[in-house]
Amino acid sequence: MTRHAIIEYIKYSLRAKRLHGVHSPFVYSFSEDVLYAQVKTSKDTKLPKLYLPGKYIDLISKISEHYHCNDRLLLDSTTSDQHQQFDLTIFTESNPGTWVQLFNKHFKNITTESVIIIPAIHSTKRHSAKWRRLFTHPKILLTIDVYGIGLIFFRKEFKEKQHFILKY
Repeated sequence: MTRHAIIEYIKYSLRAKRLHGVHSPFVYSFSEDVLYAQVKTSKDTKLPKLYLPGKYIDLISKISEHYHCNDRLLLDSTTSDQHQQFDLTIFTESNPGTWVQLFNKHFKNITTESVIIIPAIHSTKRHSAKWRRLFTHPKILLTIDVYGIGLIFFRKEFKEKQHFILKY
């Protein structure tokens, strides 16, 4: 763990909320039904080899099962232009400098039920800066930071931009 990652973890620990303090019905439901749910998930063999701690792999599996994400896109800088819409998009690009460009390029593949997962959002200063830039993007209305991964949701009911830091 880098010095930056340790500092970010301390800041995350001080700001992260559990269910109390979450004023969004969607995020409260997500926390209760997915994040803190004690459900057994099937080991998702369709998930890529992500270099993440097991608890984040389990969380991705729980998200995939809970939101019935059958159409998945593993997105990196070599991904060709897709014409299909996806329920779950996982950024596998380790270079955070391309995250915003990838999002803009593939935005047409996102539905109101889509979930985007971005791993390692606090591993370096550059990762943290690009994550902050991404969650301030005008087309993104709801983001959740659980330290090891960043989650972006698109729902019709979101009316204003919200960013949550949740304890996980």
